[in-house]
Amino acid sequence: MLQRALALATGAGSLALAAALLAQPGPAPAGAVVLIGGRVIDGGGGPPLERAVLLVLDGRIRAVGQVGDVPIPDGVARVDVSGKTIIPGLITAHAHLNDGDPAQPLRDQLLAQLRTYAAFGVTTVHTLGDGRSAAHRAHAPRLPYPWQVAEESVRVRDEQADGDLVDRARLFPSGPNVVGATAAEAREGVDQIAELGVDVIKTRLDDRPEDMTPAVYRALIDQAHRRGLRVAAHAVTLEDASGLAEAGVDAVVHSVRDRDVDAALIAALASRDVGYVPTLTRTLSLFLYATTPAFFGDPFFLRGGDAYRAEMERIRDPELQARVRGGDQAAAARKVLAQAQRNLKLLAGGGVTIGMGTDSGTQLGRWQGYFEHVELELMVEAGLTPLQALVAATGNAARVMGLRELGTLEPGNHADFVVLDANPLVDIRNTRRIDSVWIAGRRLAE
Repeated sequence: MLQRALALATGAGSLALAAALLAQPGPAPAGAVVLIGGRVIDGGGGPPLERAVLLVLDGRIRAVGQVGDVPIPDGVARVDVSGKTIIPGLITAHAHLNDGDPAQPLRDQLLAQLRTYAAFGVTTVHTLGDGRSAAHRAHAPRLPYPWQVAEESVRVRDEQADGDLVDRARLFPSGPNVVGATAAEAREGVDQIAELGVDVIKTRLDDRPEDMTPAVYRALIDQAHRRGLRVAAHAVTLEDASGLAEAGVDAVVHSVRDRDVDAALIAALASRDVGYVPTLTRTLSLFLYATTPAFFGDPFFLRGGDAYRAEMERIRDPELQARVRGGDQAAAARKVLAQAQRNLKLLAGGGVTIGMGTDSGTQLGRWQGYFEHVELELMVEAGLTPLQALVAATGNAARVMGLRELGTLEPGNHADFVVLDANPLVDIRNTRRIDSVWIAGRRLAE
């Protein structure tokens, strides 16, 4: 246990810093805080650590161990979390930032959405494609919005290196989707998006005649890898997911929902470490609003505040609810969700790396922040254990998207975590019992 407590991140000066931190007696360095007495779930799938100590300095985790095993510097700020549970900050591996209020500068719109995610304990947001709402199209129909949001998202992302995370989630953007009619066009599209400085290339197959052929998406994936970028693919059929896995895709970021996954796909995803992000709440949103949902009165949901209000009013509209009830889409979506949950269980049981994502931030009622917690509940409903679901939303989500120093509570990683008032391993809905959210070692204001 002491060896684990003393493990530190590599980097210039880290050994000297470790000695200063862990020597006793001695004053605590500025910015140091220690959380004492709680349960730590590390995000890597290991057993929870009871009566734990989590030592943080300058936005990084410096030691994790049990009470009595981790020396604590004199004068360090102490936070008693006895009876509480600490989990890594949640990571959504498939989300979107949209335009928000068109009267506000684009940067402010993006930051507001990242603050909403953070309020729900979602401390890292990986966007996959850029959205544009009807309100924004009406306001500026000729604005090349996806390119502008990509450029602004990259600038917001770059500020994270300076620790500018006082009240918002981290962001890792993809820019607009890349598709092509020919292999040459697909390669050119990858190069154009790569020049923006994005973190991943997003592509899509929609089970339509105009979809890319295997030769085209193989060229796209190859070009992205040449540029040092992972590829996340929107795919919804067994055939397309299998073809993409064979072509070397890094993640499938929607559920296979046309039939049961087969042994060949399970083996291909598992053996090649291709991540799978089911986005169950995306399908839920297609039939959920036949009536006003009960969670509109839930204080946890209402953390969304002004960010949710306009959509809540639209969903309360009796005419909209009647259209949902009377349309064919709702009944079909219920079947799709059941198929998606069945496939999630099969894939997880076959050793596939499952990441959590929601497609939140696109279309009506896909709530940024809240739906990440609903997704966890649906994953457990599908047959995952609460621990498996938590790992999907933390360590595995980071792994699927190639994020470093995030997702697990271990020395050297960013100190992004959530303190809960109840144990989510007993009931996954306890992720909603948030005591506090910490990003880069700082507690977010209530």
